[in-house]
Amino acid sequence: MFQFKTATTEQSLADAVRVLSAVDGVGTVTPSLLRNELSVQFNPDRASKQSLRAVLANAGYDVMASNPSGGCGGGGGGCSCS
Repeated sequence: MFQFKTATTEQSLADAVRVLSAVDGVGTVTPSLLRNELSVQFNPDRASKQSLRAVLANAGYDVMASNPSGGCGGGGGGCSCS
């Protein structure tokens, strides 16, 4: 999951979903306005948490470091950041 450092609006989360969805290797991007975060499933052979974080930063989004207890787990549909 990528959690934003500042409050987001429904529109800004939708824009972040659009930005990440355009990245090669990204599958599902699920926003949560209540939690101020995005859950991203991606193929780790084609994208990485670092590259996705860079895409968000280049689009003007400031995200917190990933939850150390989360991480990436494979299984079926690729990697899911949490």
